[in-house]
Amino acid sequence: MDNYSAKLLSHLRSYCSEHGLDIESLPSLFDEPKLVPMIRGIGFEYVVEKDLKQIFSNSDRFTVNKPIINAQFEIKDVDVEIFDRKSQNKISIECKLAKNNSFRIKTKKNNFPHCSIKIMRSRTLGEQKIAEFSKKENIDINKVSSHKDSYLSNHFDYIVTNLRNAFYRTTEDGLFRFAPTKDEVNFLEKFFEVSSKNEVDEKLKNTHFYIKAEKLTPKNSGIECPRKACQNKHECEFIPNYPIFRLDNFCSWKPINYLIREL
Repeated sequence: MDNYSAKLLSHLRSYCSEHGLDIESLPSLFDEPKLVPMIRGIGFEYVVEKDLKQIFSNSDRFTVNKPIINAQFEIKDVDVEIFDRKSQNKISIECKLAKNNSFRIKTKKNNFPHCSIKIMRSRTLGEQKIAEFSKKENIDINKVSSHKDSYLSNHFDYIVTNLRNAFYRTTEDGLFRFAPTKDEVNFLEKFFEVSSKNEVDEKLKNTHFYIKAEKLTPKNSGIECPRKACQNKHECEFIPNYPIFRLDNFCSWKPINYLIREL
């Protein structure tokens, strides 16, 4: 066992001891269907941090970090932050995975290959928080109430996503796994210009996309708000819970390595 592996094992033993866990149960724990999405969602934040640090590694202007924040209503939870030394601005990045099993070649509503990106609050605003949010953001309380699990576009600057989760399914043995169909693998081979499922999987793992948050709102995307109670469907400034990601030439998301050109 090398030095890094020994340190990792020691850390896992200490962690299990501190939290009263049986270290031998960790493999089963990590496969728990309720836990896997949470681990992958939070783990993706660290993947994005690492990739952005690599992208900006030669920059004297920008630094990348992952703030440790105990998220509360009054404090915005920033997944990853880019600090611009020139302007002294902090650029906030929200990390969101695709909705599981959401890839479709086409549907009646969308006649193009697509999946959905899950962008919504983990906690729905209650009546008291709705009133506080309405006052804080100077937005009509009825608008907030009809979007109580949605984000305003000013909550963060950019959203980064990964599409691999769109091909995750619960398998016959009850495990949540990457399990694309044969037709999906064929499509992805053409999309990524590769020739095997293993290459497709590697491309999905290592290819992330970003978009400016405000571009996802109905006001800026040209797509009407899906909320029935929304009274301003074409000018809505809330981000839909499941915006569509097009896997064709009309995609509005860009590969994450292009972000440095935009800032």
